[in-house]
Amino acid sequence: MESQKIWLLGVSLLLLLCTACQQSSNEEIQNNEVHSSKAVEIAASWATTASLVQAGGVYKEGEYTRFNYKGETYRYMASHLDTKKEMRAELEKSVTRKVAKQFMKEQNFIKHKRKLAQIEVDGESLLQWGEATAEVVKSKKNKYVFEVSVPVGYTGTLDKFEVTYEYVKKVGWRISKLPEYKK
Repeated sequence: MESQKIWLLGVSLLLLLCTACQQSSNEEIQNNEVHSSKAVEIAASWATTASLVQAGGVYKEGEYTRFNYKGETYRYMASHLDTKKEMRAELEKSVTRKVAKQFMKEQNFIKHKRKLAQIEVDGESLLQWGEATAEVVKSKKNKYVFEVSVPVGYTGTLDKFEVTYEYVKKVGWRISKLPEYKK
């Protein structure tokens, strides 16, 4: 009787181990591919993040502060984005570290009184990234290039962008090259 219990326990553990290994290999297969719906999801997330950053973040009441510097009007970033570390962490939810650094450089942030600040600008995009569609243009092992078609407001027109995605270990799929407008 005791040997039957041990045998049954051994078979149960073996089945459990096989199931875990099979699920693990399925996850690896899924991680090595980015599908068009996931590509759109990541691009839409990036567009939302980029807009949030360009707006200065989400300000708490009384937090929005402007100042003049070298003939330009700047605003401090909202408290959740007012350090390089916080800014990169937010950006890297959608893009690679390299792209996050590139974006921060292009946005011309300055550090003023130990906080990040940017030139005060207004502007919103009419692009509806959440309604976009994507088609694979190129693919390699851990890198995909998609053509992403994004509706422009309610005009019935589409803007097309080429977006490159890369799989980052322990993180997942991220944009590895900022969306490039295609004519």
